[in-house]
Amino acid sequence: MGELGVSRDDGASKGPLFLLDGNNIAYRAFYALPAEIATSDGLPTNALYGFCLMVLKILSEYRPEAVIVAWDSREKTFRHEEYVEYKAQRKPMPEALSEQWPYFAELSAAFGFINLSLPGYEADDILATLARQAEAEGRETVIVTGDRDALQLAGRHVKIMANTRGVTEVKVYDPAAVEERFGVPPRLIPDLIGLKGDSSDNIPGVPGIGDKTAAELLQHFGSLDGVFQNLDQVSGVKRRELLEQHKDLAYLSRRLALLDHEAPIDFQTAGLRPPALD
Repeated sequence: MGELGVSRDDGASKGPLFLLDGNNIAYRAFYALPAEIATSDGLPTNALYGFCLMVLKILSEYRPEAVIVAWDSREKTFRHEEYVEYKAQRKPMPEALSEQWPYFAELSAAFGFINLSLPGYEADDILATLARQAEAEGRETVIVTGDRDALQLAGRHVKIMANTRGVTEVKVYDPAAVEERFGVPPRLIPDLIGLKGDSSDNIPGVPGIGDKTAAELLQHFGSLDGVFQNLDQVSGVKRRELLEQHKDLAYLSRRLALLDHEAPIDFQTAGLRPPALD
């Protein structure tokens, strides 16, 4: 997949812009590391420690030009308004993580990162907006998240770094890697989720349509629109019936998976500065 860094005209090395999904990394760290990690007075710190491990890996291995950490807002988003069951299956934040939560933004700021949160927007929408702005300028960007829907953002200058195991073992996806892994290019990830759903976000998809079938349909018909415009050509009576019966659900699921690229934020005015490396 090549190096993540780019070169300036003067020949000096300049690392990419890193965009971190703070909520995703914090939760990942909390569940990956032992709950016994705590301060001498009993404050749990496993998630904070894991967050630091990931940050130190990024700083030491990639020397980013700047780092922005996006956080989910507490307010409901348009997705909740359109589908009340969106993420409804998720349990409340564990108490041990809740105790650590107030310190994450402070920790990020101590590293020299920018914390961003927008009322009514998820962290993914902030990442999507910043990534598209950066890509428009040809700025090399790496998005760090385990959310599958973020793979739709992979592009010529944008890569997705996803955890594969624990906190610091990762795989970096460029467009070719996304297509190799999921059978469709990044632009069709929302269509893929529209067909198969996403249990992690409680996005329903079409009942009876799994990963393999969804990818095959999109490969053959080119898009979700193409599938429903050519239902008579879909093989299997049962499959055609499922698609026909749940067309509205498929399009709802695609809308829920489609990230908002127009959040009211601009990385150039967000106060970017190089992160602390010492």
